[in-house]
Amino acid sequence: MRFGRPVATVVLALGAMSAWGQRTAPTVNANQSTPSWMPVAGYALNRGLAGPASGPVQSVWYSADGRRLLAQTASGRVFETTDFQQWKLNSNEAVPTQLSKPAAGVRPEAGQLTLTTSSRRYSVTQENIYGTDDGRSWINLTGFNGRSIIGDGFSALVVSPSNPLDIAASNLFGVWRSLDGGLSWQGLNENLPNLAAHGLPGQRTVVLADGTLASATGGKWTSVEGVAPDIQLRAALATRNGFSTLAAAQSASTIYVATTRGRVSVSVDDGSTWADSVVGSVDAISRIWIDPANTQAALAAAGARLYRTTNGGRFWDEITGSFTGGAIHGLAADSAAGVVYLAAEHGIYSGRVALNAADAVPARWTPISGDLPIAVAWDARLNSDGTLTVLLDGYGVYETAAPHRVQAPRIVNGADMSDRAAAPGSLISVLGANVRQARSGQLSYKILLATDQSSQLQVPFEVSPGALQLAIESDSGVWTAPLNVKQAAPAIFVDAEGTPIIQDAASGFVIDAGTALRAGSAIQVLATGLGQVTPAWPTGVPAPVDSPPAVVAPVTAYLDGTPIKVTRATLAPTFIGNYLVELQIPLIVNRGVSELRIVVNGEESNRVKLYLESNVSGK
Repeated sequence: MRFGRPVATVVLALGAMSAWGQRTAPTVNANQSTPSWMPVAGYALNRGLAGPASGPVQSVWYSADGRRLLAQTASGRVFETTDFQQWKLNSNEAVPTQLSKPAAGVRPEAGQLTLTTSSRRYSVTQENIYGTDDGRSWINLTGFNGRSIIGDGFSALVVSPSNPLDIAASNLFGVWRSLDGGLSWQGLNENLPNLAAHGLPGQRTVVLADGTLASATGGKWTSVEGVAPDIQLRAALATRNGFSTLAAAQSASTIYVATTRGRVSVSVDDGSTWADSVVGSVDAISRIWIDPANTQAALAAAGARLYRTTNGGRFWDEITGSFTGGAIHGLAADSAAGVVYLAAEHGIYSGRVALNAADAVPARWTPISGDLPIAVAWDARLNSDGTLTVLLDGYGVYETAAPHRVQAPRIVNGADMSDRAAAPGSLISVLGANVRQARSGQLSYKILLATDQSSQLQVPFEVSPGALQLAIESDSGVWTAPLNVKQAAPAIFVDAEGTPIIQDAASGFVIDAGTALRAGSAIQVLATGLGQVTPAWPTGVPAPVDSPPAVVAPVTAYLDGTPIKVTRATLAPTFIGNYLVELQIPLIVNRGVSELRIVVNGEESNRVKLYLESNVSGK
């Protein structure tokens, strides 16, 4: 028996690394007080235009000699380029006064911004750029199929003083240049720090300035369907409860919503009933964070002040302490560790704050921006893989190993970075530790990967279920940690955005996040924690390609709560600690998003989303 081609990469400790590329882990230097940050993706955004786009640009102009092109972004920063590829910050250049702005008309008309050169006249509206050689017949230089190929919302059009056919334009989608008088265009946005994003709803997802979403794919940002969760929540509250909200957050059935300056309403029953509370700030509340482990605890940011509640909003106390970083735009916290991260006007800060109980200890804050570009920080997010992600104005998304987690290692499931139990033969990850040796009793745990940020281990097949103590030797010393082992503890591998690692059973090719699964098709799901196999297999040895050992316990799967056929469940060929579960998608399914889970010995896996497409042929 042979499965289709196995997923062609190793699953690393920081999460499932799919076949389309492994993610390099950011680092924290133990000898420095600030982490080392890595960019998640560039500044450019794929919007189906003539080239990569960026955010709004207010103005663009050439230097007097035509050798430099300068642009002012929406944040007011001025950048310049001499090779028309790389941009650098220019803090000395004055923005030239623009005599007129592009008009709202759809055709060149009197009063619109018009430029005349020795050989051609140009005119620009809000929607398109036009050109004429005789002053009578105008050609639309950017329009195609009813839209501009370089985007709309034009703010400026300039001609190089050294070449009348060298023109540049700025609009809501960045900076664009043509060397042939507008007959063809190229974007100059790939290296322009002007990503217009203001929120981090996911580790690899940003909320753009217009409220839409973009996801990082292949080092670029691509627009995706969906609405930002906070925008969706605020719209629902406005419709259902009539709230005009300044900020809102929800965890499970608990909702906190800021309705007016200094006032917060709290519901613990999904918005059916509300209790009002007064935070006490004169500033408008801009961001709310709820502790998912204890929804009685929450944080609220108002201007440059931070407030805390530990009793569901009945009382708020100010915990701003020594913070001097300016207006707070984003919050992230780990209540178990008592650590809060702030994204603020002057960068990223961390502080020790008790979140499970009120105390009188003043919060002390440490700037951790380190080597980040100097820019306003819009958001911060703690991820399940032990990393901290931040969003900077224009400069985009950066990531590092969360400093407090590096200092306090913890054990998580190797498939979804959760705190679920382990099982014989399963993979576990030790976040924040370079593990040299690990043992429970007389059994040694196979170390598959070890870095300063995380280590991946396989639980021995010979281990007996129960509450164990795992003795770990790492670079920082010897310590013990509790490890709960069950006969089975299934977990489906997911990537950083929660997308399951799945391959087509017939071809063996990995199915990417944007591909819908056809009704009636067979898929293979990558998982861990399915327990013992037959014939017995040694710990730390890759499973064979031919006739891989089968899972002993019965494996069932559910799609939206309905049982579906499990064809087989075995160790994943050529992998260690990985299992492949082959499933048959029913012939009749509801088109759209469905929820999949696996159950072994009564233990449920994490629930993942599948995108399904009906089989119109019925075969």
